[in-house]
Amino acid sequence: MLESYKIAKSNNEDVLYLYLNVDYEFGSDLTSGELEEKAKSYLTTHNIKFNGNKVVFIVNGISTKLININNNKTYLNNYLITLNTEEKITIKELLLSLLLSNINLDLREETLKSITVLYRSEIIYNLKDNKYLNIKDLNLIYHNYNYYKIKYKETYKSKYDMFNKVIDDTDGEYLIYNNKPIKCLTHLVSNGYTEEDKNIPYTIKKESLWDLTYPNYMQIKNYSIDEFKERLNLNKYDYNIKITSISNSNRIKEIDLGEKKIDAKNLAIFLDLPSTDITIIIKKDYLTFVTRGIGSGLGLSIIGADNLAELGFNYKQILNYYFKDVSLIVKQ
Repeated sequence: MLESYKIAKSNNEDVLYLYLNVDYEFGSDLTSGELEEKAKSYLTTHNIKFNGNKVVFIVNGISTKLININNNKTYLNNYLITLNTEEKITIKELLLSLLLSNINLDLREETLKSITVLYRSEIIYNLKDNKYLNIKDLNLIYHNYNYYKIKYKETYKSKYDMFNKVIDDTDGEYLIYNNKPIKCLTHLVSNGYTEEDKNIPYTIKKESLWDLTYPNYMQIKNYSIDEFKERLNLNKYDYNIKITSISNSNRIKEIDLGEKKIDAKNLAIFLDLPSTDITIIIKKDYLTFVTRGIGSGLGLSIIGADNLAELGFNYKQILNYYFKDVSLIVKQ
């Protein structure tokens, strides 16, 4: 592993010398790109100020390889963190893993950039002491990117290349509100408007009518009375359904079932519904639940964002459309 460094002048140019211990496997299969990533990661995690471009790798006292690095970019992508699984991973590798784990649609590049910025915000929001991350704290699915080399044998290379590009193109960028990183708030499809949550000040009700054309925008589920009561753990023979609170974007917030009240998020979980924009039709022997949209409705609508990208919006404009009073900053 890299264990020490030295910066020295050569022909009036700063050169970085990285020293590897004798146990380091310095195989010929390591490409210059991989060595550049290792060098940048070392610079970032050790907070080294280096203004040059040449890096020399020293193994057992012998100069082994000289590479040139692009020293014009920020290095947050290469910041090394430790997960609660004891896995050590750079932020770039974590972002790649998150994109592979959560994005299964073919999306435009600007859409992917906006999502990447939000994922990076989520990571920084949850970092402890700038070096430790409990992966369970993320509002996202996670599998290490190596898992997808097997799962996506046919398409991995194209996904890998695209995701790496959007990660590099947004290196160091994340959103803040009131000088603090924001949570990653995304959903697949809104009900035509995104949701505003008074407890999350950067959310906003925003028109997203493109979502209405999504194939599964509206879904219908039927439940027998007995199954409905069983799923919601209702005991009384007679039951009551009364919607007591609705959001300004027409989503149910709370429902009164007679013997208890339940918020719409739990209702959707218990009944396996994709959204809280719910119309309930009561029949003699069964209930019909008609839903619109997929997901919480908070923050960025992925389908809406992709339509904005098609219209020519860049990722910064997309983020400004779906969030209010936020700033995009670049971490050096």
